[in-house]
Amino acid sequence: MADSRRLILKRVRNIIGGILALGLLASGIMVFAIPCHTATFSPFRGADSAPITVQKSDLIVDGVLDTDEVDISSKLPGRLAEVAVNEGDTVRAGQVVAVLQAEELDAKQEQATAGVRGAQEQVQQGEIAVGLEQNKANDQIRQARAGVTAAEAALGMARAKLAALEKGARPQEIEQAAQAVEAAQAVYDTASKTHQRIQSLADEGVIARQKADEAEMAFRSAQAQLAAARAKLSLVKAGARDEEILAAREQVRQAEAGVEAARGALQLAADGKTMVAVRQKDVEAARQKVAAGQGSVHEVAAYQRQTRITSPISGRVTQRMSRGGEIIAPGYAILTVARTDRYWVDLYVDESKFAGRHVGDRVAVEIPAAGKTISGRISKVLAAGDFATKRANNEKGTFDVRSVQLRVTLDQDVQDLASGLTARVHFAANGGH
Repeated sequence: MADSRRLILKRVRNIIGGILALGLLASGIMVFAIPCHTATFSPFRGADSAPITVQKSDLIVDGVLDTDEVDISSKLPGRLAEVAVNEGDTVRAGQVVAVLQAEELDAKQEQATAGVRGAQEQVQQGEIAVGLEQNKANDQIRQARAGVTAAEAALGMARAKLAALEKGARPQEIEQAAQAVEAAQAVYDTASKTHQRIQSLADEGVIARQKADEAEMAFRSAQAQLAAARAKLSLVKAGARDEEILAAREQVRQAEAGVEAARGALQLAADGKTMVAVRQKDVEAARQKVAAGQGSVHEVAAYQRQTRITSPISGRVTQRMSRGGEIIAPGYAILTVARTDRYWVDLYVDESKFAGRHVGDRVAVEIPAAGKTISGRISKVLAAGDFATKRANNEKGTFDVRSVQLRVTLDQDVQDLASGLTARVHFAANGGH
């Protein structure tokens, strides 16, 4: 809406400038001579400090003073808490000119901050869980390794026993058993002879019967020891029985199974470390939530800064479209600020009078409303406009007359000017170099 008003205003200014130029062309007074003397605008110096003299037969063209205008709007929708400036006030770049209410943004700021705190708590809890899982996995691995060591030791013992049983007795063991038989045989022979003598003496009544009983007991003991020694020698020579070998083999198989089981437990304990990685992933996800939450906090903070609407340029407030308490939409113009440090004049010059003039030529710009004459230069030759005084080609041998559109930029910054004022531009006859 503001853009439309500004466009209409500029079009009106162009139309006014065109009407003025048409009137001057039609009345034949666009070009006139200042009679009989040289007139100098004084005191007046250009950018290069050389005085500008408006001489006889100068070209004078009226135009309209113009400058840059900026519509100030909000990036956010909301209700205006206040508009701090009024029409005609001077503002500087960066000055706060309006403020939006920000209750909703404050609530979002609290929500985003709470989300960050929650995510940070998740990170701390996840880190604790990682430590617990790490310790648990390490303990399980240590226990499993000890189990493997014990199972391998049991397997070694079982295999050694089986090998001994399958190999049989060693020669030393057989020799030892034979010597034991010989010793038992000697004891037996002695006990047998003693028993016979004492028994005879006891039968004859020479000695007490008790002595005979004791001798018989010693004889029977020696007889049993001899039998045991002989049996042991026989076993040693025969080797282990099949049942013992089978039992030893079964113990070996059981020990091998125990080793496999212990190794499997060790692998499971090692695989348990994957839970540590899972917990670490949870911690990383929580950290990402923290980062996302902090991004939301920064975003809300950026929105909160946008509630303080500032002027992008220095200048004067030319129009205020909104008041405090109104609800505005994003991009809706609140104020219009016009620059006061850079003015120009767009005007049309008869093409027959433009010859010899160039970009950079110095001119004098008279502002009647301000009572000032200011130096300027031709800064642009704009695209040809539709504005012209047209005459038929067959009218007394003349041709169509076109206008050249120029832009004259003021060399000096004058703070008390305003766009829309009449600007009378004086062109020197020699082109103004």
